[in-house]
Amino acid sequence: MQEEQLGRIAALVTTPDGSSGGMRARPRGGVPTPGGDRLDELARWWAGLSTDGGARQLPQRVEHFWLPHAGVAGPVRSQVVLHRFTAPRGEAADALDWGVATADDAVDDGTDLILLSIPVTDDDVAWQVAAAQVLGLDAVEAMGWPTPGVSDRAWIERVARIRDGLKVVRGNRKDPYRLLHLLDHRELLAGTGLLLQAAARRTPTIIDGPVATTCALLAARLAPASRSWWLAADSGRAAITRRMLEELRLTAVTDLGLDDGDGTGARFTLQLLETAILRADERGDAEDTPEPTAAEIDEPGAETHDGVSDQPHGEPGNQTHDQTHDQAHDTAHDTDPAQAQSSDDATPGADDRPHGLTEPR
Repeated sequence: MQEEQLGRIAALVTTPDGSSGGMRARPRGGVPTPGGDRLDELARWWAGLSTDGGARQLPQRVEHFWLPHAGVAGPVRSQVVLHRFTAPRGEAADALDWGVATADDAVDDGTDLILLSIPVTDDDVAWQVAAAQVLGLDAVEAMGWPTPGVSDRAWIERVARIRDGLKVVRGNRKDPYRLLHLLDHRELLAGTGLLLQAAARRTPTIIDGPVATTCALLAARLAPASRSWWLAADSGRAAITRRMLEELRLTAVTDLGLDDGDGTGARFTLQLLETAILRADERGDAEDTPEPTAAEIDEPGAETHDGVSDQPHGEPGNQTHDQTHDQAHDTAHDTDPAQAQSSDDATPGADDRPHGLTEPR
């Protein structure tokens, strides 16, 4: 894939409302809509991406691209299709083409949501080099200090490798295409192409792990509006991952310190997104449900042995206090309580469910 082709894809990316976006268009802290909790923000994010009135529907088909590692796949309601994220080991352009074609295949198959998980390997510093170059950080800032689980010797060696990598890509901070080719990192190339094309095809993506976040950082440099189509799964522990999310103006859904990119963060975020959508749907149904009348309320112990209602005065109903008193007086003298009970039992289809609740979906 040539630079001109990638530029044409980037030019097709717009925000859900059709604008071109901008790297500074979104305020720090993520979703700017006031009110509600984080689940409300997730539901609003999903609703904002809907163009066909399906904002209150769960994603029906989800494609999860990952390198099988040790991720935990929790139960979800959506149909999740797993794909190995294995970019071809040829020219750099081949990896970019593979990422673009993979996104096209997913969208053409009817995918509503993409999960992108790229595990971090111990000897890989290319993603840190790319992120540091775009963010303008030096090798020590890119590595962070202290780094839990890393010995002093291993830390020094890794910082030296990041420093050497920055020398190779120096001067290409604003040229992601050139930066990708100099690094010649297959996962970064394929992931950037996938995220860019998915955004151009107006398909949202959950990014999982620091490598996938680096792909998002590079794709956003080419098409700032693409950020509107992404959710960050977890903020991770690494300082550079948090710096990237801050630059992208994305607020991670969770803050569990998940740095592996093994798929756990993406699947957990999908569970939370489904919960947010279902909760917003239930709240919407509750708002749309009219207040029950007195005749529809069937409360245990609401009747005396004479059939007179014990409902307190002033409760909602279709009758005034005087009408209720007169009818109860007539019932006590003219109606056999056994017959009244038999009449109630003969009414089929009585709705015993609490009003305002929906059936599980």
